[in-house]
Amino acid sequence: MKNTNPQDRRLYQINKYDMKTGKRHLSIILSVAMVVSLFGIQCTHQKVMPENWWIAWSSPSSVYRPLQIVHGTDIRNKASYFKDSCGLGGVVCNVPFGEQYLKSEKDWEVFTDGVKAIRSQGLRVWIYDEDGYPSLGAGGRVLEADPSLEALEMVYDKGNRNPFVVRPCYEYTHACNNFYVARRYPNPLNYKATQKFIELTHQAYFHHLGPDLFGEVEAFFTDEPSMMAVNLGELNESVRKNVQVTDPLDVKKKNLPMISWSEDLPAKYKEKYGEELITSLGSLFSGEEEKDKVVRQKFWSLLAELDKEYYYNAIQEWCRTMRKKNGGIGPVSSGHCLREEYPAIHVPLDGNKLLAGTGFDIPGLDQLSSDPSIWNRDAWMSVFFPASSAVLTGQRRIMCEMSDFSQTMGGKGPASIQQMQAATAWQMAFGVTDFTLYYAIAYSNKYPYRNETAYKAYCDFIGRVNSMVMDAMPVRKVLLYYPVYDLQREYIPAAEKMSSKTQSRLSKTIESSFRDLGTNLLKAQIPFVLVDYLTLEKATFTENGTMRIGKDLYSTLLFPKDIVFSHSISGIIAKAKENGVKIVMAGDFSECPSPDQLFGVIGDKEKIIPSCSDIAMGKFTREGRKIFLITNTGDENYTGALKVAEGNRYVGLDPQTGETDREQKIPENKIKLNLAPLQSKIFVIL
Repeated sequence: MKNTNPQDRRLYQINKYDMKTGKRHLSIILSVAMVVSLFGIQCTHQKVMPENWWIAWSSPSSVYRPLQIVHGTDIRNKASYFKDSCGLGGVVCNVPFGEQYLKSEKDWEVFTDGVKAIRSQGLRVWIYDEDGYPSLGAGGRVLEADPSLEALEMVYDKGNRNPFVVRPCYEYTHACNNFYVARRYPNPLNYKATQKFIELTHQAYFHHLGPDLFGEVEAFFTDEPSMMAVNLGELNESVRKNVQVTDPLDVKKKNLPMISWSEDLPAKYKEKYGEELITSLGSLFSGEEEKDKVVRQKFWSLLAELDKEYYYNAIQEWCRTMRKKNGGIGPVSSGHCLREEYPAIHVPLDGNKLLAGTGFDIPGLDQLSSDPSIWNRDAWMSVFFPASSAVLTGQRRIMCEMSDFSQTMGGKGPASIQQMQAATAWQMAFGVTDFTLYYAIAYSNKYPYRNETAYKAYCDFIGRVNSMVMDAMPVRKVLLYYPVYDLQREYIPAAEKMSSKTQSRLSKTIESSFRDLGTNLLKAQIPFVLVDYLTLEKATFTENGTMRIGKDLYSTLLFPKDIVFSHSISGIIAKAKENGVKIVMAGDFSECPSPDQLFGVIGDKEKIIPSCSDIAMGKFTREGRKIFLITNTGDENYTGALKVAEGNRYVGLDPQTGETDREQKIPENKIKLNLAPLQSKIFVIL
């Protein structure tokens, strides 16, 4: 960055997160006055809380703080406002949207000057890679350049003599039923589409920023790409009237069952499986025989691989190549997929959501609700898919696009800061590190509880929590099987909106069992990692009763009810049992095992007592110390204890106020726990 002091640039580069090792090197400069003022408190925490931890907690740097999403906003004079008034750590920004998107040199100059201004204040910069969403269209520029790159669908019209028809994929899909724009979509199953997207978008950002300033950007954010060919339901008219329509819809187009398609799929299918796809097309739309399910599983497995390779890996590899050419500095790939919390819909959207997530350097999710209580229903899945993808690729960072969209759209008004804190804390307990915010910062007099002062308190909260846990490693010894193999076998496309009603009874049973297992594990304070059949096939075993996946060891493997085991997975299960790994089958219980049953079977000695389904708990290790992050997401006070397996002394920290307890002994392996509604506490144990 040409207008930045060389010393500032050096500090920025050594502060950047090392994606491979998962370590962060902090350079924090404190005034003499601050050191003196903190000295007395630091001395009381020297054993449990190292001095550098205490400094980071007392004044969290930008690396620990959230980023504000500021689409097309002129940010040239807002850096100090974001930093000092709002407590933010940076921005997710982009060249302005609209008809001149990616074309206006004046817009590029404003954007570039804005990035310089943000970086001059030591704030972080991410780049949002689309004009709205879903990503891949480059604001329509990809299809302007080459209309042949449009997404395709194969539909089934049983009334026709030739029932299988390939046509453009647009009407009835997410491309025309989102909250931003109705616009035709490129084909992620066509390698050329993503390459054109990268050329028009990512390469343009490099060209206009130049190598130095480009090197100061941390990540590209891609938003809700998908294979597209599935009916997610139409927007109601009150919403649709506010959606920009770039490409008019063909109201006469027949609504039919559809699957994603590319012209070379038959050849790729034969190359992979040695079989003809065209003669088995009927099995993709109907059929309950084993031969039909085998065809479907092979087909969707192939599409999952192509989707990951052609879209996610293509962007990731471009970023990696550019960093290599740019002296090792520059953005990594991040963003999130669509509908993480509904496993059956993963099949038509990505083929395999867990696999797609491994194509990110920083896998992510979006959380549209700031209701803290939703984690113990469906919302845990939105976190655990990207979190598990991160674990499986040896990464630590996970991103969440955070908002109170559900509350504001539902007429409830914006969430309170306390709700925002608790809704963020449960995700951090389960591993999320980076937050990109769609919250409105202030509402003037309409909602006086939401202003810059309150927003700063929220950002301080995230900074304090991250100062303890971002550089720590989550402790997870349990694997929960993601039944995508079975969902691929069972998936039958329907013309109407996809829902549980359009899927088979077996698919519903499997998905329900998977959802309930994850929920009850977390209620029992048993953290876990999701693993699919592809990952299990690579597992190895140790002599101490664990299985190794990547660099991590696991002692327990859980399976949902009524799933089918491939020959390879049956072999893995047999080896796991032989080597002392605990195998738990949900089908062995009359009903889904309860939290207490799961804890009795696989729980360890560390838990909260008494148990409470409103308490979200995460456990981490860092430099030989254990860290517990505990959040009360309910509306009642909780009084109990945190039972720990070992440790002599602890320090309690309150991320909402910044207050800390003095170092104390742990009597009888129990720490008293008193949590008000929506309160979070951190305990560091040595």
